[in-house]
Order: sequence, then C-alpha cells, then structure tokens
Amino acid sequence: MSEPAEATTHNTHQTGRSWLKATLIALVFLLALVTGLYLSIVPLLNNWLPPVLDQFVAPGSHLKIRSLTRQQFAVDELDVQPSPDLLIQIRNAELNYHGTALLQGEADSLTIETLRIVASENDTDDNTDSAGSQRSAPDASGSPVEIPELAALMQLPVKDIRVQSLEIELPEMSAHLNAVLQPEHWSLTGDARLPELQQNVEVNLQLQQTDEHLALLAALSNQQTTELLAQLSAEIHQVENNSRADLIFQADLAELQTALPTLSDLPISGKQLALSGSVSSPDSAYWPVDLTANISASLDTDSSTVSDNLSVAGSELTLSVSKDSPEADWSLILANEPISARLITLTDGASDQWRIGMPAQSLHFQCSAEMTRCGFDKQTDTRTGNQVSLSLAGPTELDLTIKPSGQWQANGESQLALSIASNYQQSNQQAEKQGVPAFQLSAQGVLRAALTPEQNWQVTSDEGIAITLRPEEYEGWKVSSVSATVLKDLSVTGNLQNLQRANASDLNLKISPFSAKNSANNAHLRFAPTLLTCTPGELDITDITNALLSDCQLSMRLNDSDWDLWPVPDVSLTGPVRLTMDELRQRVTASLDIAAANGEIRLRTRTEHNLLTGEGAMQWHLTEARLDWMALGLTKMANLTSVQLLNGELSGQGWIDWQQSNDGIQIKPDMMLRADGVGLIYDNSMTFEGWNAMLALRRPQSGDYQLDAQVSGSKLDTGVPLTNLLARTQTRFPEDLSHFEIDVHEIHTNLLGGRIYAPEINYDSRKEVNSFGVRLDHLQLSQIAAIEKEAGIRATGLLDGMLPVVLTKAGPMVPGGNLFARDPGGVIQYQDDSADALAQADQSVGMAMQLLENFQYDELQSGIRYQPDGQLNLSLKFQGNNPDFFDGQATNLNVNLDYNLLDLLESLRIANDVIEKVEQKYK
Repeated sequence: MSEPAEATTHNTHQTGRSWLKATLIALVFLLALVTGLYLSIVPLLNNWLPPVLDQFVAPGSHLKIRSLTRQQFAVDELDVQPSPDLLIQIRNAELNYHGTALLQGEADSLTIETLRIVASENDTDDNTDSAGSQRSAPDASGSPVEIPELAALMQLPVKDIRVQSLEIELPEMSAHLNAVLQPEHWSLTGDARLPELQQNVEVNLQLQQTDEHLALLAALSNQQTTELLAQLSAEIHQVENNSRADLIFQADLAELQTALPTLSDLPISGKQLALSGSVSSPDSAYWPVDLTANISASLDTDSSTVSDNLSVAGSELTLSVSKDSPEADWSLILANEPISARLITLTDGASDQWRIGMPAQSLHFQCSAEMTRCGFDKQTDTRTGNQVSLSLAGPTELDLTIKPSGQWQANGESQLALSIASNYQQSNQQAEKQGVPAFQLSAQGVLRAALTPEQNWQVTSDEGIAITLRPEEYEGWKVSSVSATVLKDLSVTGNLQNLQRANASDLNLKISPFSAKNSANNAHLRFAPTLLTCTPGELDITDITNALLSDCQLSMRLNDSDWDLWPVPDVSLTGPVRLTMDELRQRVTASLDIAAANGEIRLRTRTEHNLLTGEGAMQWHLTEARLDWMALGLTKMANLTSVQLLNGELSGQGWIDWQQSNDGIQIKPDMMLRADGVGLIYDNSMTFEGWNAMLALRRPQSGDYQLDAQVSGSKLDTGVPLTNLLARTQTRFPEDLSHFEIDVHEIHTNLLGGRIYAPEINYDSRKEVNSFGVRLDHLQLSQIAAIEKEAGIRATGLLDGMLPVVLTKAGPMVPGGNLFARDPGGVIQYQDDSADALAQADQSVGMAMQLLENFQYDELQSGIRYQPDGQLNLSLKFQGNNPDFFDGQATNLNVNLDYNLLDLLESLRIANDVIEKVEQKYK
C-alpha cells in the first residue's frame, strides 16, 4: 500500500513543478511582451494616429510623437487643419504630469516652443453655418448671450502653460507673441503688425484674478519710440449671475496720426481720445435689452494749421451713452465745445480775414432698449438744443442751422427730417472787389429721408427749399426781393445694396417774378417767373454732376419793360441746357429758342462752353421777322423815332466764338444780318421804298472787327427823290470800340435825272479831318428848276462836276466844288411876279431879269461852298445871249446866291398826299 502513495506524492510534486515552470515561462513571456509593447508604443502611435486624425479630425493632419513616459508626453510636430481656411502647427511640445493627477484630468505643465495659427480669407456666406443652414435671426429682445464665469475659465487643466513663440497670421494682421497662462494670471506680450500701421507695435495683454474681480489690461505701444499708443483697462465683477465691467480707455491721437497714414493725412491734429464708464449685464441675457451702461467719451484736438491760409483752434467733442435699467431707453448725447477757425484769402493782392465758428451745442438721441428704434427730436437743458449751427464772419457773413428730427426703426420704416435755415450777407467792401452788388440771402426748408426694412431709401421734399435774395442798390439799380424755390416735389429713391445707383424725380428751380428799376435812366425791367427743370432719371452716384445736370430745361422771360421813354420788348428763352463733366472736358451746352416782340422775332441758338479751357461758341439763326411796330408790340416807337415801319423782313444767321482768359474775353464773330423789302416813313418828310441791306460781321484771327455792308434802295424821297441807291462799305473797329475806319468801295444814286457817285471813300475816326470827292454826272437843269415850280424858272441843259467833301468834328463841308454845263448848253427862262418886282426896284437888277427871261447859254459854271452850319454859297457864271435883249449880244452873267441848305430842305418837305400814296401802297 505504501508504494502507490509514494508514487502519488511523486506525481504531485512533479505536477507542481510543471505548473510553476509554466507560470514562470508565462511571466517571462508576459514580461517580455510588456517590455516589447512599451518599447514599440511610440512607433505604433506614430503609424496609427496620423491616419485617424486625417480621417476623423481634419484632412491633411500630421503628428510626430517624440516620447511617452509615465511623467511626460513629448511631440515634435503636430499639424491640424480643421477647415480649409485654418491651419494650426505645433513644434516641440512637452506635457508634464503625474500618473494619479493625470487620471483626475490635471497636468503640471505644458511647454510649446512654437505655436503657429494661420487663417486665410473665408469665401463662404457669413449668413450660413458650417452645415449650410441659415442662422436664426435675433428676436425682438435682441441676441442671446451667455457670459461664462471668467474665473472658472481661467482654471485650465494644465497648471502652467508657456508658449515661447505664438505666431498668428491673419489676413489683416500678424503677431509674434510670448504666452504664459496660469490659473490666476494670463500674459501675452510681443509685437504685431496691425492694418494701416506703418510700423509694428508692441502688444501687452494681461488678465489677473484677485479675490474680488478680474483685472484686464491691454496696451499698444510704438515699437520704435516705445510711446504708448492706446491702453484699455477694465475691472470685471461677476456676482450672482451678473457681470459688470468698469472701463477706462485712452489713446494718444498725436502718436496714432504719426503711425497711421490714413490719420496722418487728416488736416486736424488730434490730441487725446478718452473713454470711461461701466457696462452691466446678466450672465444669461439678451443684448442690448438687458444691458445697462453709463459711458462717456471725449475727443480732444490741438491747434492745427490746415493750410497756409487756414488755421483751426483746439476743441473737444464728447459722446455720452447711458441706460439706467434693462427696461429704460438708451440716451445718446453728442456735444462739442466751441470751434473756431481763421481763414485768410487773397483777392487782387489784398488779404481778407475770415472767422469760422461753431458754438457749443449738442445732439440728443433717444433709442429704445432693444435699439430697434431711435428718436432725434429731443433737446437737452444745457446746450442749444438738437441742432447743428455754423457761422462765417468776415467780408461776408453766413449762418447755417440744421435741426434733425425723426426716428430710426430696425424692423420698420425709419424716418429723418432735416430742417435747414441759412442766412448769408455779403458786405459792400467784398461786393466792390467782385464787381457785384451787396446782397442778403436766406434759405429755409425741410428735407425728409426714409428707410424701409428691405433697405429701400427715399429722400423727399414737398415744399422744397425757399430762398430769398435781397440785393442792395447797385449803380443806380434797385432790384426787388427775389424769391425762389428749389427742389420742390423732390423724390430720390434707391437701395442700400447698390449705393451707386438711384432714381430721382424732376429737380426744379423756380424764381418768382421780380423787377429792377433805375431812376437815373427811368428804366423799369419786369421779369416773369423763371423755371429750370432737370430730369436726371436713373442716377449714377459716381458721376453725380453729369447725372443731375445732363438733361435740364430752361424757361425764362422778360415782360414788356421800359427804358426811359423807350419800350423794351418782351423776350423769352426756352430750351434744353446740359452740363457734361468727364476727364477730358467740362462743358455746358444749350439749345435755346429765343422769342421777342410778341413772338415776331424768333431766334434758334446752340451754345457750347468749355469750363476748363474757357472756349465757347454759339450758332444762331433768325427766321424772317416782320418789321411792323404794331405786330412787334412797339407802337410807341413810331412817335419816339418818327419812323413808321410799313413793310420789310429781317433775318440772319451766324456763329460767335469766344475765348475766356485772365485778360478778359476775346470774341470772334462770323455772322450775317439781312433786311429785305423795307418800306418806311421818317418824320413825315422822308420815305424809303424797296430798301435792302446785308451786314456781315467778322473778326480775323487776332485782328480788329470787320463789318461788311451792302445797302440798296429803289427810292428815297425827301422832296428831291433819289432812286437806284447802292452803297458797299467795310468798317473796321477794335474790341474796345475806341475808333473805327470806313472804306466805301462803291456808292451811287440817281438824282435829278443824273447820277451821283463816289469812286472811293476812306474815313478814320481818329483823324481830325477826312476828305473825299463826289462825282455828279448829267444833272438835268430842267429837274433842278422843277424843284420849286412857284419860282417861275424853266431851264434846259446838263451839268457835270466834282464836289470835294471834307468831314470835320464840327460837321461836313464843301470848301470849293464846281459844276459845268455840257455842250451845246441850254436855255434859262425866269419870269414871275417876284422877278418883275426886282426889275422895278433896281435898274441893274432889272436888266439882269430881262436878260434871264430867255437866256440861251453855251457855257455855265457854278462854284459851290458849304459850311457845317448849313450855309451854302453858289457862284454862278453864265456865258451866252438873249435873242430878245440887245439884239442877242453875247453877255457874261455872274450871280452869287447865299442861303441855308438845312432850311431849304425843310421847306421842301414832301407833301401829305405823297405820304398817303406810299402808306396805301404797303397796306
């Protein structure tokens, strides 16, 4: 029995040894397995984690782990790209921890050598989220806001985080910072490049936790000069789910203007910008309804020299924003201290000083708690009220006041009304310099603006802007007050989505009737209403001048007026006026129809003027106008001029060019005026029949004016009829009309059966004496004798001769002319009662009278002398005989006659029956 027991015991020991051996082998294998896994975990993670990150975190992610121990996790490289426009790169990062603390979610420290954040432009729609769904709009109470507990936010799972190089690259800025984040203190320092800055700035951002509050300090300094640019400090209190921030902000505007090119170009020198106050809000709130605030901001400017002739004194602009409780409205007050400036202008070498001033004033806005509605019609107690005032004092004075009223609504139609009142006065001294009368100008009106929720805007004015002009008396002229209305029934509409386009109704300028009087000239001009209407239609805001003035219509009229005893006919101008402004030219064009004298005189014109070069031109055409005082509405002219217009037409056309310069305006005309079939009676003693005239006025390049004229007439009757008249002349005169020269190329007329003409006449008004000769051919003595039938003289024969005419300042004269009878002579017979009386009174005179009863002459010579006062002397020499006297003995007879030619012409006035015949002819 003992042997089996020993065998069993032996087997048991053998089995135990096998289990132990197997256990040891397993432990060794497990130890070897654990050791192998520990030694290969880093390569495994480097192989497994990048694909996981690339698939589940962000495509293109990259990870390279350096080591993993019980107390440290080290990464050489980590690149993560959560979105196409955001890249995060980490280099040489170490996370230190203890095993037990790590299991509780805490680590000791994290050090990163380089953390780089790169963001590019995002082309996605800001109104959609990453899933493409539409963002929800805020309700009437505002936007929901959750303010985190900042003290808890600073409690990071890592006790000490340090980033040696934090590189941030955004589209509008870049920064290179050093970051230290600890549970009670966060610090970010370094340098940054901000938009528009000329150089980098130093950044200092500190967040400190105390027992009572959080303290925030943010500062920007000039990297080159270390001068402080701007600083913000805030104490943040969070108690019982409510947060309050006490803010203080200061900026050195002088340094900012040096660093910012956009600010350095400003003409005003800034001094300081300061803001202080507090803002409160529940941690779970709707902004801006649940906000309460009391903030004041001020902007100080220094004395500035805007230009060589304009300087501005320093001033202060303040803004106050307050809201006492969540239920209260927002109150905004924008105020300024008095602003003054000095302007020096030069006119003709003399300087004028101007003072520009804006008094202390404020604008008060009241907005609803949700900031969806604001009103502009409140007034403050300590300022001038809700208005903007501006004054200009110097040679002229200007006062301008604008009062805003209305309201703005976020979800409804917003409205704003601007009441405008202005007064302008020009001094006599300034008016004399400009060569215009002194005047006072006042304007007032209301402009209204509206904005719909669809962002459609409209500017309107029902009554427009009323303007009143009161000119002072100028050179004897007194002008009544001129009233005008501009922009009546205005309507301009558009949409904020396209600010370059708008639509406008007709823009109107209407001037009420006014008059002008001059007592020295006894003149009275009466102006009818004037209307200028522009139709812009669709406006291009980038080309606003062309849009507003490229299609205008002008209508103006001068009613029947008086100038001393002379009537001034009515004149009206109507037609389009257009202003064109582009890079190459700035011009005004007009196509005006001018009607005058009851519409009988009609002129079509087209005018163009270049505002840049001062060049201009006008083309005009005068249609046939009847020459009839009654038709022209000028019946007074018949008595004033002693001229009765019976028939005729007036027409013309041409061009006028001009060039404006500092020396004045150079005018170059090229035009023609023509009169056809003119018939008239002058002073009931002179008739004109069938007269025609053609006048051409030109000006050669840089020369004198030149007037070419041709005048012809079928008959001129002054008691001695002249027929077949013709004159061709050329007149030259300078621009100042100081003198003129006339060249008569041809002049002739038929008179007394013969012909009178002058081959060439030259007249210069600068000469004291001008002379020329007049030729007389074939004058019939029978017609000369018939001038006075009652004289009892009958004669035959023909006379030729030459009269030298001298023109002096006193008048024309003939120093000595001669007429000769043609062969074979003729007969003179003189017999009437006066001749018999002369024969009985004196024996020698009686013999002469007997000789002239039938004197047959073969030679006749007449000497003629004429003086400017009208005195005419005729010395007659006859050679011949009287067959009935002294048996026809040859006789020489000398006769001297002296009388006044002017009185003679007066005595030869044509008879009324001749005038009646002429009038009847043209009826």
